[in-house]
Amino acid sequence: MINAWKRMPLSHRVILGIVFLYFVSAAAVHVISWAGHTAPLNIGLVALAMLSMLAISIWHSAVVKGIKPTIAFFAIAVAISWILEFIGHNRGWFFGYYHYTATLGPSIGGVPIIITVTWSFIIYTAFMLIDWLLGIGGETRGRSWWGRTLWSGLVAAATATLVCAWDLIVDPIATSGVWWTAAGKDPWWYWFYGGPYLKELPGKPGLGMTGVPVGNFVGWWLAPFFIVFIFGLFFQKRNRVNGSLINSLPLFVYFYIYIALILVALEMNWSFNGFNQVALIGTFTMLPVILVSAIKLAFEYT
Repeated sequence: MINAWKRMPLSHRVILGIVFLYFVSAAAVHVISWAGHTAPLNIGLVALAMLSMLAISIWHSAVVKGIKPTIAFFAIAVAISWILEFIGHNRGWFFGYYHYTATLGPSIGGVPIIITVTWSFIIYTAFMLIDWLLGIGGETRGRSWWGRTLWSGLVAAATATLVCAWDLIVDPIATSGVWWTAAGKDPWWYWFYGGPYLKELPGKPGLGMTGVPVGNFVGWWLAPFFIVFIFGLFFQKRNRVNGSLINSLPLFVYFYIYIALILVALEMNWSFNGFNQVALIGTFTMLPVILVSAIKLAFEYT
């Protein structure tokens, strides 16, 4: 791996170094949290992490896929995610009946800007992790239009599943009343009618019902599916860079997201005994693909 590191251009090493620095920073934050027995529920830190990961994802896409595919992917992701969130927030379609609070900051049409940012980078990370893990290299297989459609659908389905694995952790954390008791802020959003998923976890009194509706995860699966499907069918190009350590960057971003969420869930467990379930679920949904990817990384560079 050291030789692979040395062969990369300086700019590639810098961006990987920044991601590793995030691991160090996250470790410091959580060590302080464990020492003080207080969950680091700071929306400023969340926004900084999300915006940074978006910038890293856009940079990675520009290097690996090129400028035009990058513009296409993120334009599709932003447009579709905002439209679905706008309709969902204002009409209750796709995800269930929910309402964003003011905790996440500025919004457009009731949809916080940071939510659209999150959609974009997590979908890109999952998409490119699949691409790197399977060694696809940006290819679209199939000699006929139907063959390419089936191929794009398979890649989109795999991507959507990785995104949903992430959302199984995020939704209980984001809607928890622990934000109110530990940070003095409303949850990120609340459900009007709640749902059966982790219904026992607390919400803020007076803000909707507890639990996440099953329809939310259906929406979270379908939205990334169609974003990646459209991109794969009409805009996908062979990667400009293959066989470089920089292609594995989505693995480190996905792993960072996993570690950060699991630790926050365990720290929220100090306020309400039950969030260890969230950490357990997240571990057995996100971690398998991370471990398989780690095996690939070790096989290629050791």
